Amino acid sequence: MNKYIKVLSMVLALTSSVYLPSAIAASTTSSTEMLITLAETDPVLVDRLNDIALNDPKLLKKILKLAGSDATQLERLLNLLENDPETFDKLVTIKDAETTQELTVEEPMYSTFGIDDGDIMQ
Repeated sequence: MNKYIKVLSMVLALTSSVYLPSAIAASTTSSTEMLITLAETDPVLVDRLNDIALNDPKLLKKILKLAGSDATQLERLLNLLENDPETFDKLVTIKDAETTQELTVEEPMYSTFGIDDGDIMQ
């Protein structure tokens, strides 16, 4: 019985590992496609992104998050970062606050005190 459980767990682990890379790829396809397009059309922009990736990976993550999958926005954000870093930081803060606010949508609180299956408890 113990061997059967080991074999079954190994089979499950192997089959799940087959689907894991495709799940990760599906979540990153839009930025990957954008970066491939940039590499083909604008190598200078790719060099700028590479410099940021080597020096400050967190900053690169913020830039890619703000740009979404739009190459034009990515270039505009890089220009803004180079010309006016304070405004860029403000945009990142605003975007983070917006994301946090979307995650913490307040639901109305209802009290169930004194109610038991539709009857009022006394």
